[in-house]
Amino acid sequence: MNIEQRRELLASLPPDDKKVIYTSDDGAEISVNRTDELTIKDFSVFLKKTDEEEFSPTFVRLLIDLHIKKISNPDETDSLSNIFENIYKGEDCAALIDSLGSKTFPMQLDSLDINMVLAQLLMIKQEFNYGPEKRETAYAPARGYLMAYIRWVLSEKNEIDKIVTAAVKEYMPPENFDS
Repeated sequence: MNIEQRRELLASLPPDDKKVIYTSDDGAEISVNRTDELTIKDFSVFLKKTDEEEFSPTFVRLLIDLHIKKISNPDETDSLSNIFENIYKGEDCAALIDSLGSKTFPMQLDSLDINMVLAQLLMIKQEFNYGPEKRETAYAPARGYLMAYIRWVLSEKNEIDKIVTAAVKEYMPPENFDS
């Protein structure tokens, strides 16, 4: 699903409705639950891995996992950047997953397909909660905030401690990662 289709699906969920959005080949499930907590249409994201408890992953987890992938297979950094740029631009996540081929990362928290779907959902969450008539943001589209952090992690200036600290404290990423 592209970002617009997924946004429409999430916007149409009834309040308190939980829906499985994606199941990976290894059985991990990403689901969402509409909460209307911060704004109307707000939702929570959940990840349930095989034989593990369900939890709510954050964008900090995504950033750390991308950092781990980058250092475990530096030759794939450009490819990772392209994948997440395409998600940001709204491309079909399923088609991008199908095009992954044999990308492998010796170290990772979650598989790359899980990262991709999670990134798309978190970008949509940004758009539901920030922007005109919502919480204030300097980004248009609002998903640009998360994408700037992803660009920062995958850049040559990859200071993961500084990046995670900035993310947790809700600081703005450096302007050179805005586009």
